[in-house]
Amino acid sequence: MNLRKWPAAAGKFFENLSCSCHRDPTQDGLAYWRERILHSVLAAGTGLSLIALVPAVYMAFSEGLWPLAVVDIFAFLANACLLAMPQIKAERRAAGVLLITFLVGVFVIGQAGFLSGGPAWLFCFAVMSGVFLGLRAALLATLLNALALTVLAALAAAGMAAEPQEPMTFTRAVAACANFLFLNAVLAVFVAVLVNGLQALNKKSEAATNAFREERADLLRTREKLKQEIVVRMNSERALRQSENKYRLLAENIQDVIWMMDLKFAFTFVSPSIERLQGWTPHEYLKLKLDDLLAPASLTRVIEETNRQYEVGRESGSFVRSSTLELELLRRDGSSVWSETTASFLLGEDGVPIGVLGVTRDITERRKAEKEKRELLESLARSKKMEALGTLAGGVAHDLNNVLSGIVSYPDLLLMDLPRESPLRRPIEVIQESGKKAAAIVQDLLTLARKGGMTLEVVNLNDLVGEYLISPECQRLRALHPRVEVEVRLEPELLNIMGSPVHLSKTLMNLVSNAAEAMANGGKIVIATENRHLDRSLKGKEVREGDYAVLRVSDTGVGIPFEDLHRIFEPFFTKKKMGRSGTGLGMAVVWGTVHDHHGYIDVQSVEGRGTEVTAFLPATREESLKPAQANSLDSFKGAGETVLVVDDMKEQREIAAKIIEQLGYVAKSVESGEQAVELLKSERADLLILDMIMDPGIDGLETYHRVKKLHPHQKAIITSGYAETDRVQIAQRLGAGRYLKKPYTVHKMAVAIKSELNRS
Repeated sequence: MNLRKWPAAAGKFFENLSCSCHRDPTQDGLAYWRERILHSVLAAGTGLSLIALVPAVYMAFSEGLWPLAVVDIFAFLANACLLAMPQIKAERRAAGVLLITFLVGVFVIGQAGFLSGGPAWLFCFAVMSGVFLGLRAALLATLLNALALTVLAALAAAGMAAEPQEPMTFTRAVAACANFLFLNAVLAVFVAVLVNGLQALNKKSEAATNAFREERADLLRTREKLKQEIVVRMNSERALRQSENKYRLLAENIQDVIWMMDLKFAFTFVSPSIERLQGWTPHEYLKLKLDDLLAPASLTRVIEETNRQYEVGRESGSFVRSSTLELELLRRDGSSVWSETTASFLLGEDGVPIGVLGVTRDITERRKAEKEKRELLESLARSKKMEALGTLAGGVAHDLNNVLSGIVSYPDLLLMDLPRESPLRRPIEVIQESGKKAAAIVQDLLTLARKGGMTLEVVNLNDLVGEYLISPECQRLRALHPRVEVEVRLEPELLNIMGSPVHLSKTLMNLVSNAAEAMANGGKIVIATENRHLDRSLKGKEVREGDYAVLRVSDTGVGIPFEDLHRIFEPFFTKKKMGRSGTGLGMAVVWGTVHDHHGYIDVQSVEGRGTEVTAFLPATREESLKPAQANSLDSFKGAGETVLVVDDMKEQREIAAKIIEQLGYVAKSVESGEQAVELLKSERADLLILDMIMDPGIDGLETYHRVKKLHPHQKAIITSGYAETDRVQIAQRLGAGRYLKKPYTVHKMAVAIKSELNRS
């Protein structure tokens, strides 16, 4: 072993031994250090006792002092046991150490005399008593040492104990003992006082430490509370920021307007969406008065409703209620917008209103949808009326037109054989005109019901206006209303349209007739035409973009009351005297005709200032063909071709056969489609004239379909008094030619036959 390292190793050993104490120094400092000193003493006594034990044992063996050797060895073992048992309380181990020290000291003096190591043991006994047990213990130990030394001195003097080598008188012994006791007492007291001072200081320190600990604990608790409060506040601030962000996001992006006002109707808050609704910024809006923002009627409603709700709340004792109104808002640019506003009272702590909170929503699109819905319902109702009328007209039109054929067609045959100076010509012409008027009434019903066949051709509205102005109907109207002036303003380069001249002429006649009857005291009617290009909505109506030929008829009459304006197109609606000025079908026929031409009609009227009706009809770039002269039949004469008439009515077959023979053709007739098919199995006909509706039996379309199987290139003309348009079109797609509507005249029959026979 390296001797240089022995002191360090020994120090490490004793330090480890001394640190075996488990007491926390911060809990009781003096007790801690007393325990450390005790451990140090025990460790040093055990580890260094060999230095004293070996010479003592050797001396004991040499001099025959066997009890001394036994005591030394006993003291060594007892010290080691106390060191090895730290679980024994420190006070008890300290008492054990002190007892061993005292007994060893007394025994050594008794065996070896006063000049041995015994006094040193007693000296240590008193000092360690002061260190381990305090001042009282130190004093008690000093007294105990004095007593022991006195007893030992007396025993030594009596020869019962070991004597010193030199003779010692009693006086010398007393003096030596007194000095020893003095020094022992002084050192013991000094150490005890020092220890007590340290103990008092330790108590103060401990009290300060405890106070510090309590204060620290209070500070820690306060800090935890502060942390909790900080967390709560941070969470509250975060929630507040989130709430503010949500509110800001809601207020800035919601389409509805959120607002507040006081009871004097002054706004105190308005959301940013007000700028989208009415055009003002929120800052500008707060400076405006309520009458600057609402139409007069809406302002009155707001004030009345607010007062009413306040009175209801005051009487009932509860102001918790809301109210919803549709209001007309004024915009910054001078226009207006309709809104739905829901408002309720803002209540104070006492439950009394202190203001008004509301939400305003733009309902322009909703009102537009509601208007379209109303118009759709009105259109549906009108369509149902039309359908009912069509059902009525369809039930009688076919038979009525067949009956009228005799009245319209036979006069043509009679007039062809009568000389011009015959007195019968005029009555026959009157009969024919009456028949045509009756047929026109049926045609009005069919037009109104939109069931009549309508032949479209290239038409120019200027030509129709010119023809109407020289027509007997116009002359009769001028005679009935001599104070009415008619002014014509025609577009020179007016575009053509694809239309029915008959229906359009009837429309013009109805419009002019209504205008004249609206001016009982005279006035002016303006008939105008013009070209228009439409590329956007027309008075709220969706229109197809394109070019239109426009017919406008205006008057300076009494006008139409606003509440009646939306009903003028209803069938049989009229403010005129029935039977005198019309049946109420005129404007309904106008509407049906314009609609069937895929056009649009607009009516503007101011009561007391007149009415203006404008019809927009789609234009075409096709050119019109001039029709042949109606009174020239020579170019339509036949050359003996065979024409087969298929009709279920006997009178109609006879009329058609006579007209055909008069035109130079060979006429044959059968009363059903089945008979026509059987006849054509064995014979040929150059042309078929097929009635579309035949009952009972197969109709004209089925007849033609069967005939086509026998003769694929068979030519045919379709006739009917009441035509299902789709059935006619199907027959024409199969190869049939013109559609000839009953009752037909000789000229129309001649043109139709000649045109079909010449068609390749």
